[in-house]
Amino acid sequence: MKFVINKANLLPAQRKFWDSPKFMPLLVGGYGSGKTHVGSLRMIRNSYINAGIPNQYVSPNYPMAKRTVIPTIRSFLDRAGVNYRFNKQDHEFYIHNWDGVIWIGSGDDPDSLKGPNLATAGIDEPFIQKAEVLDQMLARVRHPDAAHHEIFLTGTAEQLNWGYEVATDRADDYGVDVIVASTRDNTHLPEEYVQRLLAAYSDDQIAAYVDGAFINLTSGTVSDFRRDVNVEHREDIRNAPIIAALDFNVDKMCTAIGYRLENGIHWFDEIVLRDSNTFDMGQAIASKYPGITVYPDPSGKNRSSSSHQSSFQILRDYGLTVIARHSMPSQTDSVNAANRLWREKRMTVEPTCREIIRDHELTVWDRNGKIKKDLERSHMSEAVYRPCEYIWPINRGFVGAISR
Repeated sequence: MKFVINKANLLPAQRKFWDSPKFMPLLVGGYGSGKTHVGSLRMIRNSYINAGIPNQYVSPNYPMAKRTVIPTIRSFLDRAGVNYRFNKQDHEFYIHNWDGVIWIGSGDDPDSLKGPNLATAGIDEPFIQKAEVLDQMLARVRHPDAAHHEIFLTGTAEQLNWGYEVATDRADDYGVDVIVASTRDNTHLPEEYVQRLLAAYSDDQIAAYVDGAFINLTSGTVSDFRRDVNVEHREDIRNAPIIAALDFNVDKMCTAIGYRLENGIHWFDEIVLRDSNTFDMGQAIASKYPGITVYPDPSGKNRSSSSHQSSFQILRDYGLTVIARHSMPSQTDSVNAANRLWREKRMTVEPTCREIIRDHELTVWDRNGKIKKDLERSHMSEAVYRPCEYIWPINRGFVGAISR
């Protein structure tokens, strides 16, 4: 008896996930987009490729595994008439036909995942699992006799946790291949199922729970930036003037570099300096983009305790043009000005600008309705606010600038 997987029956995103040659393919999708379906098939295939060597599929906990991956794997094997047994106590599938071994793990206690080496691993719903789950799988997927090694991930981006970081900032480090699946594309679902989701959820929830986008749903996100809308590669604007947006901050000084368009901005580069000062940032900007216009925050007009010059003057001494308000605009006006550009897709960003993307996705409001600040977050997005608010202000009565 042969167990045959027909790729022609897979949905487009499932096929991309199936064919991915990367070490860590990640299928992120909405509810009902077919993630568990293809993840279970992939685990069965891995048990065949690595006959006699254990493979492990990790769910957030055993109760969830009993509702998702376990019945899905059993259903495939039962329908195919495969001879197997499932040990409920050990949570182990043993497939007699090809000496296949699949262990079901629980991520609620990462220490319980320690054990013998594995051929492959799958992590279901990584966006609600602990980071230690990935650490354990990375340590264990190394069986010397395995024909194939990989760690695949399947889930909905319910939280922007380590799974989000792996998919974005660390994708090259881990060999991640991100494939996005929308619930709308699953032709096997009843039409009313999708309509119920669309009727029940907010726009942000639809983006995450239906279309598989990375959206911060755990707290109030400041920015209306959307990765699926505002991230794009552009080569058609190389002759546009270049501007810089700068946030003065010692721990993490951030500059965004963009093309100034007639009615918006396309950010294509970024500079992040830690434990730095305006001299270092001025030199960094001027060496790459000499003579460009910089929009910093108004605090730069003041002399610092470490220099007799203002930050504005330091930037000018590097040949840069400085444009800024006389005083700091309201936080509300700044955020609203930028958000209008994001919503209207008048502001876009290159995929390579990871700090701009990440900061806009992760910066949130605090309980007092102010932007929550820490050493990592809010600095790049606050830099971006400066030209947005100055050039396309919400409050038309706010005038005046320091410029050269």
